[in-house]
Amino acid sequence: MSETYQSKRERRQRVLGSLPAELRKHISLRNVEAVAALSPQAQDRLMEAFQAGLKQLSRAVEQLRVNPNTSVTDLLDPPAQVVTEPSPQQIQNNLADLIQMCFPDMPRISAEALADADVLDIARGTAQAHQDLFESDHLHTDFVLVVMVALLHQTLESLEEILSDTPACIQIITQSSLPWKPNNWRKQNA
Repeated sequence: MSETYQSKRERRQRVLGSLPAELRKHISLRNVEAVAALSPQAQDRLMEAFQAGLKQLSRAVEQLRVNPNTSVTDLLDPPAQVVTEPSPQQIQNNLADLIQMCFPDMPRISAEALADADVLDIARGTAQAHQDLFESDHLHTDFVLVVMVALLHQTLESLEEILSDTPACIQIITQSSLPWKPNNWRKQNA
């Protein structure tokens, strides 16, 4: 039996509840399974790193998975040889999750096959770009953040223009559990 988006979310919330209380507030649902898979020693080290100002969770989790004794200093400023990119399998799993959120009746195996299909090459590339964006040390720089917001709004405007010509897609989006609101930014600046 395939797992639905909602059941996956509920499972991740249960896993989050099993983590130490002081660690929970730092962990998003999408990262909870990776953190829960760490040894208690590695989870303690991760908490120390959060208390010292850790911002790059995925890098730290990967490093602690490899070496639970990694110093807090190395977690805050990882050595250059640490690979931080998500694996193609992680990106494919994230896309399959999104597919199931948009099409809740689709079996998991079908969502995974579609996520790996050539037709979604552009979505995999975009997912990789988004991962890179949120792992960038420069994202919290004011002008970088503002430019990224403007770029994403521009992208949403372009997609909404295409959607306006495709009512069937709008219907699918509004019937899915996708938290979608039309972009009114363009209209405000007109």
